[in-house]
Amino acid sequence: MAKVGLNNFRYGILTEAQDGTPSYAGAKTPGKAISCNVEVTNNDVKLYADDVVQEADTSFSGGTVTIGIDRDDYETQAELLGHTYNTTDGLIRNSNDVAPYIGFGRVLKLLQDGVQKWKVEFIYKTKLSEPSQEDATQGESVEFRTVEMSGTVAQLANGNWSSAKEFATREEAVAYLESLLGGAPVPVTYTVTYNLNGGTGTIDPDVVNAGDSVTLPDGTGITPPTGMSTFLGWAKTSTSSTATVTSPFTPDADITLYAVYEA
Repeated sequence: MAKVGLNNFRYGILTEAQDGTPSYAGAKTPGKAISCNVEVTNNDVKLYADDVVQEADTSFSGGTVTIGIDRDDYETQAELLGHTYNTTDGLIRNSNDVAPYIGFGRVLKLLQDGVQKWKVEFIYKTKLSEPSQEDATQGESVEFRTVEMSGTVAQLANGNWSSAKEFATREEAVAYLESLLGGAPVPVTYTVTYNLNGGTGTIDPDVVNAGDSVTLPDGTGITPPTGMSTFLGWAKTSTSSTATVTSPFTPDADITLYAVYEA
């Protein structure tokens, strides 16, 4: 059976019971899958007696996982690596940050005798480490540079470290993977709140799914404050004299936009 595809990376923050039973805080997506490499280290211990091997241990002892994803998302990095993120300061990396253990899975597309199948490969316990950064100026041709993250693979207290299961459809495989991690990802939404900045009227907030855009209010129903005559648009600060936010607007966090007027 040949592997012909890789998709649907999912992870979830791990909580491990004393008996090794794992639970996860819901499935999340670190980014679109580009590559995944899992290297396993096995024990290699032999007991010799009467000049021959009497016992041998080749069981799993650990491993590493390296994933390539298509995006450099600060909120995801903060969660996976234990960093801090906010819209004011961006991503803050501290030497005392500790990455959490996570469960990590992926869906593989398989082909055998012309029949497609989908397999879920799942790692129960892994911890990712800080990725190296390599940048270069643009030359005569464009070279895509993607995000690569590596981590250690460990076993649970009960000895489990990985599992695999095949399905007839991709949808079944993804649903199963997400069920292992405690359920499908909850859609991320951002709220755009409109501050009339001294004007009067009512503009309801907009709730937008991450990655989606919103058409900003055009000023209908807004009365400018005393001394101002015309609504110009929206800005990210209350003191701006120009409308610096254009419509449609794609938020990347909860945000308040301030009305801008001219006299």
